[in-house]
Amino acid sequence: MRIVIRILFWSLIVGLVLAWLGWTPGELLGHVFALLARLPEWLADIFGWAWPYMREGAIIVVPVALILLLLAALKRRRGDGQGR
Repeated sequence: MRIVIRILFWSLIVGLVLAWLGWTPGELLGHVFALLARLPEWLADIFGWAWPYMREGAIIVVPVALILLLLAALKRRRGDGQGR
């Protein structure tokens, strides 16, 4: 019963907000679908802008990350061998 009351309460709140904004549920869904349709274009724009910076940063970050991973693996291996 409690869940039904919560659903009714939030339905009222959302309905009031939609009415206050002057939107219908159909218009809201239309806007959401339009945003989702533009999402690949936006992601391509963002990735296109960020790619040169990511490539330059990777020249430093990738080797450092690999060295740190190698050192962590060696440390774990030595830690396992000392307990025997």
